[in-house]
Order: sequence, then structure tokens, then C-alpha cells
Amino acid sequence: MIDSTFRMSHAALIAALFSSPVFAASDPAAIEQQLNALQQALAKQQEQIAQQQQEIERLREQLAASPSSEASVENIADEVQQAKLAAQDAPRVSMTNARPTITSADGRSSISVRSVVQLDAAHHEQDPDLGAADFRRGSVGAAPNRETAAARDLSDGAYFRRARVGVEGNLTRDFIYRVLAEFGGSGTEGPARINDFYLGYTGFAPFTIQVGAFSPPANMDDSINVESSLFIERASPSELSRTFGGADGRIGLGVRGSGARWMSALTLTTRTVNDAEVFDSQLAAVGRFGTLLVTSPDYNAHVGLNGTYVFQPPDQGSAAAANQRHVMRLRDRPEIRVDSTRLVDTGSIDTDSAYVYGLEAGANWKNFYLQGEAFQWGFERTAATAALPDPSFDGYYVQGSWILTGETRRYDMATAAFQAPRPFVPFSSAGGFGAWELALRYSHLNLDFHPGLAGTAATADAIRGGQQNILTFGVNWYVNSNVKLMLNWLHVDVDRLNPAGIGNLTPFGPAPATPPIGVQIGQDLDIYGLRTQYSF
Repeated sequence: MIDSTFRMSHAALIAALFSSPVFAASDPAAIEQQLNALQQALAKQQEQIAQQQQEIERLREQLAASPSSEASVENIADEVQQAKLAAQDAPRVSMTNARPTITSADGRSSISVRSVVQLDAAHHEQDPDLGAADFRRGSVGAAPNRETAAARDLSDGAYFRRARVGVEGNLTRDFIYRVLAEFGGSGTEGPARINDFYLGYTGFAPFTIQVGAFSPPANMDDSINVESSLFIERASPSELSRTFGGADGRIGLGVRGSGARWMSALTLTTRTVNDAEVFDSQLAAVGRFGTLLVTSPDYNAHVGLNGTYVFQPPDQGSAAAANQRHVMRLRDRPEIRVDSTRLVDTGSIDTDSAYVYGLEAGANWKNFYLQGEAFQWGFERTAATAALPDPSFDGYYVQGSWILTGETRRYDMATAAFQAPRPFVPFSSAGGFGAWELALRYSHLNLDFHPGLAGTAATADAIRGGQQNILTFGVNWYVNSNVKLMLNWLHVDVDRLNPAGIGNLTPFGPAPATPPIGVQIGQDLDIYGLRTQYSF
């Protein structure tokens, strides 16, 4: 092969030489010069051929020194294949938005660590406590009742509103799960308890079946996840709607689904995991439907409806009085939880069945956002109090925000709610300001039914739960996708008459715990709240 190559190159050089214009000119000096160049080229080719021959001999010697060269090649191929298989079988570890996740090699199973920590602090500006001459009150309850005195001097301080940690993920593709423990509380941190503990089946897409303890979708405000909340707490009307048959840790069986422009959910619920033991648990149905009317990269508009029907209130047992065996009540804190005192409270209502329904609407346009909901509650009395009219209550809220740095609240069709913005440029020492948001909300809650006139005793059918109006201004700083700071100022106005009257002359216990008949027990106050949040 090498000899033939040499002969071909030699012949080509000679042909090129004698075809050149120099030979054609028959110039002896030029011919001599050309022959010298040809000899040099031939010598260089011979040197290259010799080097190639030496390389061939070296490779032959290496091949001869390996008696099982074919086997070695096969072993190397096997090792490569085994390495590939091992890489395929190894789980994948990732870190998305600071959330550690381990996913099986086939992608069908996963486990992610979740955590939400919210540290709240608050200062309450109230009129001075006048002692026995001060008639401001909290929840109805016989002495000793902490709220009787606490309503006059709400506690300032700090506590962990939420301190949740747990895991969630997939099991063999079609099953989802979440296990989340809660160490926070309202007013004070509580012992560890279940917040979520459920299993879901997603094989009937686009629907998911859930069973266990979870928060069923009860209204639009409820469907904004706690990490994305616009204010430190939900508006009181939406909070009372969600706790009617839902709320965190509610044990139930539900079905939810969503498409490109719709979301729906229906859940059969019983008690929450934190409820005191009763003879028979509450039984209720919680439903929600929402649709996206219009959508574009710059705007979204949502409308929906929601409702809860309580088929069976909790049963206190045959030892309870007839009008106290099946009871429900509505009460709430003034949209802050650093102090657990409730300033509006219907007291126990004898209930055979009950309902709440709500209408919801929300929209965003670029970095502006607006949302509102209205609710109506109704109670059907049992035979023990059938002579009295069935009470009803109402409430609403309107809230909105403007994101100064240009981000937008993201509309999530799976929850049919507007979730928190993601900062364009997270805050860091190298530059960037995060995302800044200004927020405003007004909420109205009316828990009065036939309240009567000031200075008079409550009639047998009267429920003096009070009317609460709260104006809240907020500033939110999204430092990055995991850290958030919130500052809220709340102006609270509670108008509430002493509920003492026919059938219950001492709702707060013997005097002076129960104020004089028909006096004002509400109040006006300002609250300054601060939240530091970390979540992943």
C-alpha cells in the first residue's frame, strides 16, 4: 500500500514537471532547478512514509501483547453500558426556588421539602383601660373569660403565626400527597399539629380526588396561598366563610379540577383535626366554581361563586340542653392574630342546618390588581327554638394593589386566584430592589340580627354579634422569591351592643363582667402589624 502510494506520488510529480512551462521552454537552468525541487519533495515523502511504517509496527506490537483484545473491548463496552444504566436508575436531586426535591429516575415519584415561617408583631393603639367603668368586650363567655379584660388592653408583642414544615410529592405518577405539620398559632404558638395530611389521585384528568386533612377551596381569598397573601390576615368575611366548613386541617373527601379557563371543587367535610371531641362531628359540603372571562399577557378578569352547606352541626350529646345540643357561632379577630381576642361574636346559635354563599370577582391589568367578594350566612333553627325567626348575616370586602416595581400578580387557573408577584431583580448587595407593592382593603362584617336599640335589653330573637368595619393599608416588600416583609396599618371600628337580654342576662358572667343593659361594648382602635416571612 505504501509502495503503491509512493509510485503514484512519484509519477504525479514527474508528470507535473514535464508538463510545466519550464520544460516547454527547454531552458537548462530552469530544468535543473525544477529537478532539485522534485528530489527534495521525494525525500520528504519517503521520510513521512517511514514514520507511518514505524507507527504501524508499534500498533501491531501492542495488539500482539494483548491476548484477549476482543474481550477487553467487550469489557469496556459492558462497563460503559452499566454506567449508563446506573445513571438512569439514580434519583435526581434538584433545587427549585430554594425547595429541595428528589425525583425518581423515571420521573414517576418525587418528594419535596416545604416550609413556611411567618413571624408577626403588632402594636395596638386603644383608649386607656378604665377598669370596671370600661364596657368594651370580646367574645361572649362566662367568667373567667380572658377576652372580657383583653378587649380593653389588647396585647402587643410578637409570635410565630405559622411555622410549617413537611413534604409533598408524587407516588407512581398518578398519586399526589402532602404531609405538613404546624407549630404556629393565633395569639400564641401551639403544640405540633396536623395542617395537611392527604392523598390525591390524578388519574382522572383534569380532576383530582383528595382524601385526608386539607383546606378545601372555600372562596377566592381562601385560595390565595398563605405565602402570597396581600395582607397579614384575610378579610374577616372571607375568613368566616372558609371556616364554616373548610379551613386548615379539615378532614374530608373532595374532587377538584381545572381547565384552560375554569376551576371547580366540591368537598364533603367533617371536623378539623384540632376540634374538641363531640358525640357526632359536623357534616358539610364546600363548593367553589370560577372562570376566567377574559385573559391576555397584560390582563385577566375572573368571576365565580362559592358556598358551604352544613347538613349536620356538631352534636354536643343528649346531656346538653335542647337549645344547646346543636350549635354554631360566628366570631373573628380584627384581621390580626397577635392577640386572640374576638371583638365580634354571635354567641352560640341553635342550628339544625346552615349555609353561606358568596360571589367573587377579581382582575389585574399589568401591575394593578383588584378583588372583592360578598357573603351571606343563614341558619335554620331546630325544633327547640323553631318559634324564633331564622337569623342571617352578611359581609363583604374589596382589596387592591399597585406594584411599584412593575411586576404583576400572577393568575393561577389551578386555584382560580391571584398569587404573589416574582421580583424582576431580587434584592442583593450587588444591586436590585426586589418588588414593592402598595395595598388597600376595606372590609365590612355584620353579625347583628334584630339587634334593637341602644339602651334596651336584647329580645329573645336578637343576636348582637356586632358590626365590624376595617380599613387596612399595607406595604409589601418581596425581597426575593423566598423572603417577604409586610407592614399593615388597620383602622378598626366595631359597633356592638351588650347582648344581655331575655334568656341570658349575664352573657359575660355576673356583674361587673356583664356591663349594663344595652350599652356599647364595641370600640375604635388602630393596629400596626409587621410580618417577616420565609418560605420555600
